[in-house]
Amino acid sequence: MQREKLINSLLVVFFTAAFFATRVPGLSHDTVNPDAVNWHYRSEQFVVGLKTHQWEKTYQHYHPGVTLMWLLGSTVEVLRQLNPSLRVYNQDNFLFLDYAAKFVLVIVQLVLTGFLIHFLSKIFSFKKALLVASLFTFEPFFTGNSRLLHMDVLLALFLMNGLVCAYISTRQVTVFWTILSGVFLALAFLTKSVAVLGFAFALLTGSALIYFKRGWRRVFNYAPVLSLAFISTVFLLFPALWSDFFGVVASIFAEAERIGIRKGHDQIFFGGYSRDPGLLFYPLVFLLKISPFLLFGAVLHVLYAFKFKMANTLSGVKKKDLSLMLFLLLFYASYVLLMSIPTKKIDRYMISVYPFLALFAVSGFHKIISYLKGFLYGSLFTAFGLLTYVLPIFTYYPYYFTYTSPLFGSAQNANKIIGQKPFGIGIPALKDFILNRYDSRNCMKLVQGVSCFLQFTGQKYPRLGFIDTKPMKAIYPSSKVFDVRVNGTSDYDILVLGPNEETPQEVLEGERKFIYDTSMYINGLEFWRLYVKEGIPSK
Repeated sequence: MQREKLINSLLVVFFTAAFFATRVPGLSHDTVNPDAVNWHYRSEQFVVGLKTHQWEKTYQHYHPGVTLMWLLGSTVEVLRQLNPSLRVYNQDNFLFLDYAAKFVLVIVQLVLTGFLIHFLSKIFSFKKALLVASLFTFEPFFTGNSRLLHMDVLLALFLMNGLVCAYISTRQVTVFWTILSGVFLALAFLTKSVAVLGFAFALLTGSALIYFKRGWRRVFNYAPVLSLAFISTVFLLFPALWSDFFGVVASIFAEAERIGIRKGHDQIFFGGYSRDPGLLFYPLVFLLKISPFLLFGAVLHVLYAFKFKMANTLSGVKKKDLSLMLFLLLFYASYVLLMSIPTKKIDRYMISVYPFLALFAVSGFHKIISYLKGFLYGSLFTAFGLLTYVLPIFTYYPYYFTYTSPLFGSAQNANKIIGQKPFGIGIPALKDFILNRYDSRNCMKLVQGVSCFLQFTGQKYPRLGFIDTKPMKAIYPSSKVFDVRVNGTSDYDILVLGPNEETPQEVLEGERKFIYDTSMYINGLEFWRLYVKEGIPSK
């Protein structure tokens, strides 16, 4: 027993070390995503609302992102109390504040993953629970999203924890597990409003399971407690509800319907522009953004499940083991289907499914390992895992967000299917790249016989034109960053385009011409393309 505890403790230490090793290094300089810039502002207003008792200010967005604003806002507020010079965001302190917030978010994600391991160990062995957590935690695209100041990984962890607790509660019908499920599902809803699906599923499906096994009396011990825990948590942590409960709730779902279902989202799909890429989008996301190793394990489990007609998927697996997977399968299959209906489709919206797929994959691997008794088969399986799962952890560092499956051969091939979005990837490195390459003090030299018409000789920062200005404005003098769709071509000196961004018509028809100069590549993809105004020298 003591030996088993020691081994488990060492495994936890190793997992924790690997968790931080894949998330903390380079965390401050890999990405400044535009949504993070928005959430910094929203969190600032959230804190203002709390401090001044203007509760309506704590509702900033329909997501509603309340959990993120609590974490981000409180982190920045503490730092500002310690150092008054941080009270106003500027180009010099943004990366520090952003890093501090992301670091806190990483710690919270680790804690939530620890909770999930503990909950799963109530159903499986501890080692299997840890393996499930490890499998989705170190998936490259999941890792990339966990390094962002965003909500998708938070949603995935809150949701999975809430559903597992709901399942345990249906087996035991205890107040503790029911309350725990309601709290986690409420936190998921406070992160993203789509998580209301998780609460509805736990309430309806959980009640049905309890009814068929124990009767109506036990349902009344479950459904009201789950609902009360959910509503109480939401109400307690979302002060905007204190001032206008029904108005805020109505606004959240009205905006979600308007933006998420009807308005859509720009996507490059099979080389063409689309506001709704259709039902094929998310299946392709799974193929593109999930490692072949994880997919292989999940497919194995499905094949064996069909072979045994969902009655005994794995030899030696207890019935309640399968029941949990069926419980989760019912939810996550519904989730993917429902998320495929709205016009707004984004690849990271499928991050929530990764923990469930990891559970399927571990079960699939458990079955195949019993057949890999020979050295050759075992070696091939190990090599497959190392090449498709472990190797990307090193080769994609620190830009895991750009991961694409080797099934498609190259980043360029994957980009032709679902276009990579800039999303502020590599913005700090791009800033350094621009400042090192372009020297405004050489302004008066002749370039290709064309006189330089820049007038900022001696200034440090050239003027930049972007389609999405938010990421660079956060760490660059904002007066030197321009929206190329709004400002004339004479306002900026270097045009910067991200992957799949075409030169706007306003630039093509402008009075000044821009010449392609160079590109910054990220993980094999031509990511940032730089065009200089005629007459600007570069190194």
